[in-house]
Amino acid sequence: MNIKGNIKYLLAGTIVFLLVYLLLAAIPMGRDFYFEPTWVRYLPENSEEQNPSEQQLPEETAEPFVLGTSFGYFTGDGTLLFTGATEERVAISPLGWAIYPHDAEQTTITLAANGARVLIPEPGYVHLQQDRIYLFHPGGNRVSRYDASGSSLWTRAHSAPITAFNTSPSGSVLGYADGNLSILDQDGLLLSSLYPGGSDYEVILGASISPDGSLVACVSGIDRQRFIVASRMGNQYRIVYHSYLDGNLRRQAYVHFEQSGRYAFFETETGLGIFDSTTLASRVLPIAGRIVATGSDPSNTVFTVLARMENRFTLSVFEEPDHLIAKTEFTGEHAFLRQQGTTIYLGIDNRISRIDIRGYE
Repeated sequence: MNIKGNIKYLLAGTIVFLLVYLLLAAIPMGRDFYFEPTWVRYLPENSEEQNPSEQQLPEETAEPFVLGTSFGYFTGDGTLLFTGATEERVAISPLGWAIYPHDAEQTTITLAANGARVLIPEPGYVHLQQDRIYLFHPGGNRVSRYDASGSSLWTRAHSAPITAFNTSPSGSVLGYADGNLSILDQDGLLLSSLYPGGSDYEVILGASISPDGSLVACVSGIDRQRFIVASRMGNQYRIVYHSYLDGNLRRQAYVHFEQSGRYAFFETETGLGIFDSTTLASRVLPIAGRIVATGSDPSNTVFTVLARMENRFTLSVFEEPDHLIAKTEFTGEHAFLRQQGTTIYLGIDNRISRIDIRGYE
């Protein structure tokens, strides 16, 4: 038994736990807000892909993750249900995971529920979202959806390359390099095809569809860049809100509807925008770096934001509408953020931490 090695990791975990606590607690939060670190788990070194046994199956509450070359599932109590490692690309969701190279001619998906293998027999990049399977074909202008047996359900093609994609249980939204925004239902049927326009260079840089499909949002164009929201009216979508943004992102932009569908987060060159669908208004929070992830609680009073600038990450917590209540910075090569109600899961390189938000339930 390597006692010295175990002590080393125990001390490192304790130090990380204390640092996260001290950094998050260092800023006055108002009222009775406070953060309670719950656990830290280190990922196993040199783990290889496994076939999950019945004891390793992800539960309904299990969270899939990718951290650098590691991937797997964990639960809220800190149990690592399954971990694997690969130098290739990984797609993962509660449904299962797939490992594939850049030039994949076909892809095998391992189902998390029973370890069964599903073959996607065409070249391209697999994308997994909850229980949905998609394949982006070579050429970049065509996407297909598959069922859990590997059978193709539908294919959508366009003359220009896909530059943005998002899906929810209600349907999908695709953005293209020519400025087209296409909205599809669950069966892949086209509901609307929009060209937001208003910019010198038309391109959709990011897009999202709300969980119920009633709203879609996008960041579009370069010179002048705009944020657009369209609402479903019957079987069509009409633009109900737009705003010009300061500066121009010249890469893919983060756009995401939170779980209730009320708020849409969108990335700008000067920070993170938040759109409120109940007031049809937006504001921009001054956050530096590239937006990695956002989270919110069910009552929509607290938002979490993870941003990255080179190898430095910033975790910010806001109380609605835009009051900063906590902020911390850390260095790393890889990180992820998940928020489930009042619980934050923060992954940093080789470890995953759970931090609970207390005092406002």
